[in-house]
Amino acid sequence: MIDGEDRPSLPPPVEPSYRPPIQPPPVRPRRPNWFLWFVIVSGASLLIVTAFFFAFLSGMTPAVPSLGRGTTLSIDLARAFPEDTLYDMSGPFLNASDLTFRDLLFGIRAAKEDARIERLFLHVRGTRLGWANTFELRSRLLDFKSAGKPITAFIEYASNRDYALASAADEVFLHPRGNVDLRGIRAQIMFVKSSLDKLGVEAEFERFGAYKDGPDMYLRESMSPESREAIGAVVETLHEALVDSIVEGRNLESKQVERALSSGPLTADEAVSLGLVDGLKYWDEVQEGLSLTATESETISIDGYQRVRGGGSSFTSKGRIAIIYGIGAIVGGSSGEDTMFGRVMGSDTIAKAFRTVREDDSVDAVVFRIDSPGGSDVASDVIWREAMLTDAEKPVVVSMGNVAASGGYWIAMASDQIVAEATTITGSIGIYGGKFNLAGLYDKVGVSHDGVSSTPNADFFSDSRSFTEQERQRFRALLENGYDAFLERVATARGKTIEEVDALARGRVWSGKHALEHGLIDELGGIERAISLAKEAAGYEASDRFELAIYPKKQNVFEALLGGLLRTRGADSGLSESLLRYAASPHKLLEGSPLLQSLVRGERLALMPFDLELR
Repeated sequence: MIDGEDRPSLPPPVEPSYRPPIQPPPVRPRRPNWFLWFVIVSGASLLIVTAFFFAFLSGMTPAVPSLGRGTTLSIDLARAFPEDTLYDMSGPFLNASDLTFRDLLFGIRAAKEDARIERLFLHVRGTRLGWANTFELRSRLLDFKSAGKPITAFIEYASNRDYALASAADEVFLHPRGNVDLRGIRAQIMFVKSSLDKLGVEAEFERFGAYKDGPDMYLRESMSPESREAIGAVVETLHEALVDSIVEGRNLESKQVERALSSGPLTADEAVSLGLVDGLKYWDEVQEGLSLTATESETISIDGYQRVRGGGSSFTSKGRIAIIYGIGAIVGGSSGEDTMFGRVMGSDTIAKAFRTVREDDSVDAVVFRIDSPGGSDVASDVIWREAMLTDAEKPVVVSMGNVAASGGYWIAMASDQIVAEATTITGSIGIYGGKFNLAGLYDKVGVSHDGVSSTPNADFFSDSRSFTEQERQRFRALLENGYDAFLERVATARGKTIEEVDALARGRVWSGKHALEHGLIDELGGIERAISLAKEAAGYEASDRFELAIYPKKQNVFEALLGGLLRTRGADSGLSESLLRYAASPHKLLEGSPLLQSLVRGERLALMPFDLELR
């Protein structure tokens, strides 16, 4: 082409027939909540460092206090003194694990024989011991006095149980502004039916046993005649025990004690005039009096004395007796803490303990210490089975604590030697179960449910509808099967017919005193008596030394802290997400309560009332 010539025009561009889709802008990643992660990581690090620090120093034994002749042993009754601890929390900062009720009894028994201990001092100000443990401790205090060693009690506040213990003392002094709260015994059950009605919640429960009042708190607004009869008999037993202890300890007549109980609570001056205390004194005045009467002025706490006397040497022991503690409501799985009901007895944990001692040739006999209101019948039967297998190879003696009722009585049927205090609550041979219909509550909050089922009974325990009549009859058949199994276990263990057991059963609770009269237990006594029976069954002489092995084995402080950390590993959802999840499924609120999970699942329960208070 020559320069200057016109260039040919080009054809217009052709629009493409296909356009690639416009890509959306990349999603901006959600910014992490660095502050939340900082808190979580810092807290976890602190827990781990603390746990390792405790683990490193836990072997450091606190200095053992000195102990000379003329020493006063001091006991603060406001302490908990649990049957046994769930975790081993010993360490340099905590000084020692909680002193158990067993340690308390053994410490007083050792002090009785210890020439260095001259007297005992009780600081009374609100005991947390149950009724059976109260009178078991009182018997040990009286035994201490039998050695000619005096007991002095100083009261700041005294409930019925406090005063039952104080009355064992030779001298009882009351703080000038204190009071003696003797008012007799009251049993109280809480009822929530009206509250459930207001929330739109319908409780649907069935029971086997007219006295089985476990579900009454959901179904009634007051006690049934049967419940009032059974619990009234228990209250009468506790009242008699309280009156008898005061009559014996204070050298009063029954009429005087009854008048004091009817007049309570009592001021300091009234307590003096009624002969319940020997005088009004402040703490320093009581301590000064102890110093003047004692050979030496030294005082040692029960904790300090525990360290002084130690646990004895297995090299001087002729054999071993295992004590297996079954404490709390009975559930499947592991023992632990229930967010609603406190400590629970896991069938896996207790079953493992029985297998361990059964396979341990160094263990000659077993004491099964039970303090439980019952729980799941399946979990109870798991424990019963392992205890039975153990009893077939080595003696098993049952020692009942404050409560060994319903499922707590079921698991005791593995032994033909059952020991309980007169004030132990036991029996309650019965079964109940059911579900909560939350349809009314769901309507109130605007929640609905729908679904597809492969069979008519797939939603048998649905919380959004009531039982049909056919389902109710089927459920009653399941409960009857559990009740029949309970009767069979008791009849076999106690050498009675099914009819004889049924007459004593039907869910009725008994005091240890009346349980003995009806052949439901074998002997009145505490854990020390049960150990003596186990020694005898194992072929020991009364004077033979032996070693005690305590089960289940406890987690140490490191394992407890680490376990708690790991259990929270999935709890990192936000508050709004959690609220939505719980609103859609309220039963998720029960995830921390194995006992209520059993209830919601419709499991058969051999369980006493949830909220029976005996004060």
